[in-house]
Amino acid sequence: MRFLSFAKLNLHLEVLQRREDGFHELRTIFQTIDLADEIDLFPGRAGGPRIELEVAGTGSAGLPADESNLAWRAADRFLAHWGERGESVRIRLGKRIPIGGGLGGGSSNAATVLLGLCALLGRNPGLAALEEVAAGLGSDVPFFLHGGTGLGTGRGERIERLPDPAPPLELWLAVPPVQVSTREVFSAHRIDPSPAERRPTEAESARLPAPWRPLVGWNDLEPTCLALYPAVGAVYNRLSESGAQAVRLSGSGSTIFAQFADRASGEAAGHRLESDSIWLAVKTLSREEWRRRSGLDALSGGS
Repeated sequence: MRFLSFAKLNLHLEVLQRREDGFHELRTIFQTIDLADEIDLFPGRAGGPRIELEVAGTGSAGLPADESNLAWRAADRFLAHWGERGESVRIRLGKRIPIGGGLGGGSSNAATVLLGLCALLGRNPGLAALEEVAAGLGSDVPFFLHGGTGLGTGRGERIERLPDPAPPLELWLAVPPVQVSTREVFSAHRIDPSPAERRPTEAESARLPAPWRPLVGWNDLEPTCLALYPAVGAVYNRLSESGAQAVRLSGSGSTIFAQFADRASGEAAGHRLESDSIWLAVKTLSREEWRRRSGLDALSGGS
């Protein structure tokens, strides 16, 4: 069975405080986009390993195919909770989403494996049980059980579905040739001790259209990432000078997304970037479109 595992952007990201468990309290707006990995799931081979993972594709360089991969770990957790004795699975992961870019590729892969194994193995543990397992795999993973537009709180794992703004937007992604360490960015980030006046009405009002008021809010991690990674800062500055209506870092980086008045302006901005940066156009996906295109429609439609 084949499924598409879509990337996300953070249209808004606030880092509120450090928690006792070492994580940070966040408020973020997630948005699914139409950049996707492919995941094929098969029953395991007779006499083969319990979980077999093959990784290929243009974005697979340096990606492990063992228990350190989130797709592998998702399959392991699924089988531990809902597998039958002797059951095994094979996973073929075709990577297109850049690694270490703040696009949630690994988290999306994990959620897609959880949902896909429900279909492959005929299980129906329910959304709440899947969310609990997903949260144990990573803070972003639960969002990818929902798709579309969502407000994430806690460490990002508590998801409130938001109405999908319309119409879909075309955005441009710049991915510098550097993998950003999420841990390093969060460790270096200094929380504003008096941010009350910065609480957006934007974050709560992502229910907003009006081609989406240029892209909602801000990203508290942006200054930290740009300072730690000069190559990311250089791309960000170039885009900021290119006439974009909005420029924003996604997550902890390295991906920067921009909104332009038209496609020609976006294409022209790409010509001014360094040739080793990835530059591509994407569109936002509504929850309904995510369900339909991912191959998970029957599983997630009623959740």
